[in-house]
Amino acid sequence: MSSGFGADPAQADRAIRAWAQGLQEKANRVAAMQQEIGRIRITERSRSVTVTIDAEGVPVDVRFADQRTSGAELSAEFMAVLRRAQSRIAEQVTETTRATLGDQDPTTANAVTANYRQRFPAAPPPAGPASPPPTPASPPPAPPPPAPAPPRPPEPPAQAGPVQAHGPHDDGDFSDETFLH
Repeated sequence: MSSGFGADPAQADRAIRAWAQGLQEKANRVAAMQQEIGRIRITERSRSVTVTIDAEGVPVDVRFADQRTSGAELSAEFMAVLRRAQSRIAEQVTETTRATLGDQDPTTANAVTANYRQRFPAAPPPAGPASPPPTPASPPPAPPPPAPAPPRPPEPPAQAGPVQAHGPHDDGDFSDETFLH
């Protein structure tokens, strides 16, 4: 009788217990990692907007400065700050994963960090000061008017059919007529 645990039942029992304990320790490390990732908060600021997000990239706090800014500028600034904050999530998750899992479970650590890097890629370098897009020198030309619809064909002349005379007491409900001919 040859198996992976050896022929000794006591040795097989110890191997199974060690394997189960290893799985439990891994589950505990992963649970701790998930709990730490859940605590991540990232805050980014601009001149008019402060955004704090969680590890899923969802804003948990948004603050606007008491400045007079147009809605379009404020919206663009908010989205830029949000994207900058989200681009930092993968870095924070990688640090948290290393701190909780260490080198004990590189497969899980790599899978978690790869998932976050895919969902929240690094931000492109800033393009300069935030400003509204330039206005064109002249408006684009108007599209040409639509072509006129083709004329409708003339209606065929109505064909005269047999005229049936109804009596003066005809109420129009056809109850005095039959459909059988």
